[in-house]
Amino acid sequence: DNSDILVPRAFSPNTDGHNDKLDIFLVGVKKMNYFRIFNRWGQLLFSTSKLHVGWDGTLGGVQQPGGTYVWMIEGLTKDNRVITKKGAVTLIR
Repeated sequence: DNSDILVPRAFSPNTDGHNDKLDIFLVGVKKMNYFRIFNRWGQLLFSTSKLHVGWDGTLGGVQQPGGTYVWMIEGLTKDNRVITKKGAVTLIR
């Protein structure tokens, strides 16, 4: 099975048109159940179940500081298996 969810290791939301949002890439996955971003204190900063809606590095319109953030994602493969992944991303300011 080649199903996977790919998440970049870093992004730079500086409005230069390159890597301004943290977005995921689905391979063999038909549905995303959730994509969540947390800060180091476990506060939920971003959550979506919509494809191609990435995190822009803000919370309520306030830019979050550069650093490491934790992400969690769950999706459903084309053969109806649940795939769950978690990791960290670096926000570069």
